[in-house]
Amino acid sequence: MASLDPIGPTIVRGAESFLLTAARIDQTFQIDVLAPPGEVKEPLPVIYVTDASYGFGIAAQTVMLMNLARELPRAVLVGIGYPATVDARTIRGLRFREFCPTEAPAYVERIRREMPGEIPDGVMPGGAGAFLSFITDELKPLIEAKYPVDVKDQTLSGMSLGGLFALFALFTKPGAFQRVVALSPSIWWDERALLGIEAEFAKTAKDLPVNLFTSIGALEEAAYPPAQMVSNLYTLDATLRGRKYPKLRMAMEVFPQETHNSVYAGSFTRGLRTVFGRTPGFESWATLSG
Repeated sequence: MASLDPIGPTIVRGAESFLLTAARIDQTFQIDVLAPPGEVKEPLPVIYVTDASYGFGIAAQTVMLMNLARELPRAVLVGIGYPATVDARTIRGLRFREFCPTEAPAYVERIRREMPGEIPDGVMPGGAGAFLSFITDELKPLIEAKYPVDVKDQTLSGMSLGGLFALFALFTKPGAFQRVVALSPSIWWDERALLGIEAEFAKTAKDLPVNLFTSIGALEEAAYPPAQMVSNLYTLDATLRGRKYPKLRMAMEVFPQETHNSVYAGSFTRGLRTVFGRTPGFESWATLSG
């Protein structure tokens, strides 16, 4: 009788995984990298994806399939997550530390009271600045030294709190990424603190040269009205369009019949196709501004 022979943990075929301890965060991250096979004749775009502990597999499969169909240029995909030894509940708490730009103590107190253990003791939100510095100052140089990436064609993609973080990165280090994909961003965080961060940026900014895609599931607001997920994204979209930045290329899409948890795959695909100019109507986005 045939048997199932175990070969160890499942991995993404063709990918490599590394551990990297952040210098300014008491945390070791798992870095998953999928680089195109074969000869590379010129530097490749690089796509950084947060929440890789949950989504690197689907991101990698998506990128590979899109490459096959020539719906995306060959690119190096870099996932940022946590080692397998970190349990899922702890990861949910660490996401607040890594992705949120402010502490929001009242919210944290309520969550710890109503959902004990969801945000572990000793973990406080508000570390988005440190996490962004980890990516730009520590991770990026290592990726650029090991893989043939184009330092002038870098994408950041994030979902939910990761989408909030992607927008935070856009407004605090606008030159760090030339393409930003912010999916279902949690703009609600800390009384919409992100909108204040954007307003501070706008006081002195003359331009915002980036290809920006944002998206939301149409059912997200009905599922949890207090977060105003759809309304907040419309507010941000209108605000940015009103700034009239000369080199800002932006698109927002609302996906009908999708929820916060179901929208990821389609919006990630559409986001990459859009910022890379492979979606009809956005062909000119294939060339970056500047």
